[in-house]
Amino acid sequence: MSAAAPYPRPLYQRILGESWPLLAPQIRELHSVTAISLFTGRCSVQRGQNLFARLLARVIGFPRAGADQPISVTLSVEKDGERWVRCTGDRSFCSVQHSGRGKSDGLVRERFGPVAVDMSLVVNGATLHYFIRRWSFFGIPLPLYLGPRTVAIESVQEGRFSFDVEISHPLTGLIVRYRGTLSASAT
Repeated sequence: MSAAAPYPRPLYQRILGESWPLLAPQIRELHSVTAISLFTGRCSVQRGQNLFARLLARVIGFPRAGADQPISVTLSVEKDGERWVRCTGDRSFCSVQHSGRGKSDGLVRERFGPVAVDMSLVVNGATLHYFIRRWSFFGIPLPLYLGPRTVAIESVQEGRFSFDVEISHPLTGLIVRYRGTLSASAT
């Protein structure tokens, strides 16, 4: 008899609790990571024109600007959370997500490079919205007004998982916006 897994339910199901079943099945499928999941699709990417925004986007590995590009997203369980690797063209962007702790309990923490953001997950109808509540740079908590802004929505379009994510900063304006659709793929 094997020992029970310490986290028997996927990360988003644990965080969303009673709101989990309200999500569209396609969104629940993407967020039901128990080992490794692969999703593929198409996306369009806009990049900010400000010099600092372009530098940030390049350092983090955000995809290059372009319409109708192929995208793959590999999600894998990592400790109590998930690793997301997004590949578009010749660019790869990786982040790690896990449950927030302490003041961020009930939030999802996403870390990419030196930046970590704590976000609330809000189910609205069958869609999922992300709202930044806290952030840190190199582990140092900073005021929310100094941090990045995001509009991030997951929904369903024509039966497929759909995403629309815009990341900006008050000093740079738009950093990146990527939107598209994904479908489950064989790993």
